[in-house]
Amino acid sequence: MIVPEYGRTLKAEEWSPVIDMLLVGQHFVLTTHENSDGDGLGSEVALALVLKALGKEVSIVNPTEVPPNYLFLKRLYPMALFDNKSEEAIQELSLCDVVVLLDANLRDRMGSLWPHVSFSQEIGRLKLASVDHHLDPDDFCDVMVCENYASSTGELVYGLIYALQERLGRELFTPEVAEALYVAVMTDTGSFRFPKSTPYVYQLAGDLVSKGADAAEIYDRIYNSLTPNALKLLGAALSAITILDNGNISWLFISQDMLKLTGSKLFDTDLIIRYLLSVPSVRIAVLMVEMQDGRTKASFRSRGNIYVNQLAKKYGGGGHMNAAGCLFPFSSDKAQKVLLEDLRLFLQESQQVNIIR
Repeated sequence: MIVPEYGRTLKAEEWSPVIDMLLVGQHFVLTTHENSDGDGLGSEVALALVLKALGKEVSIVNPTEVPPNYLFLKRLYPMALFDNKSEEAIQELSLCDVVVLLDANLRDRMGSLWPHVSFSQEIGRLKLASVDHHLDPDDFCDVMVCENYASSTGELVYGLIYALQERLGRELFTPEVAEALYVAVMTDTGSFRFPKSTPYVYQLAGDLVSKGADAAEIYDRIYNSLTPNALKLLGAALSAITILDNGNISWLFISQDMLKLTGSKLFDTDLIIRYLLSVPSVRIAVLMVEMQDGRTKASFRSRGNIYVNQLAKKYGGGGHMNAAGCLFPFSSDKAQKVLLEDLRLFLQESQQVNIIR
């Protein structure tokens, strides 16, 4: 395994509780968080391929649909949608003895799967494991590896597979596994732009390319695959961005009317937030999206030592230091008013702390 130039990586023995569960289990369901992204999807596909190669029965069952720009991952491994109506997905959950949650450390992020998983876990029918890299985990799993030093869950799964190889004495990486992990790591590092893109992460990416991942093709599939409706939404959104408080805050609200007018869906909003942080003076960017059920989804991005995960945590969410989100259980009008007031106070307090430091 590649030795990183600096930073922490888990040793093979630290993976032992997870490996033991993977080797003992026979029927697996892998899942990720609601409104899935490249890290969660790529990680679960890579692990599914490895477990399948070990002779396990493996299904991927997710709480929400796969965004269009990641549908190519279904070519590597099939994915089912759990919506309380899918008999196939319900059956998979009822038959499995191990559920592995990837790229999430909060029970609520499992969405519609959680009540089913929780019930089976309580009666001793299944074990639940989580591999994740976010802050502030819940205590709800039988085994959890949550290391926020990692750039992505894909980075952790990469180390897990190497540890499995060491335990079993056999090669487990294939071009397909490498492709899925490259998707995970590339997307969660912002194409290797974010602060956690350490020399080790670049080495990891190079190793995956040497194992068969096509970096240029993967980038093209993910970032150059916008639908015409998504482009219409992007145009409408860019014209609606508001810059507040002397350029410190960028703010955008996307209503259900805007989504319907452009024929867009929730996952079409994911690429928009990058534009909110493109103004150099902006310290915090906020994207709010009105949901069909009346709730409001908020995504935060920040620069420097501004811990937006703490802001998200206040509303029951979480995430990374500079990238986090939450879901407000009330109307968009109320959510916008409440958040803007708190956001200004939060930014003021964050800047004061940074001055003292």
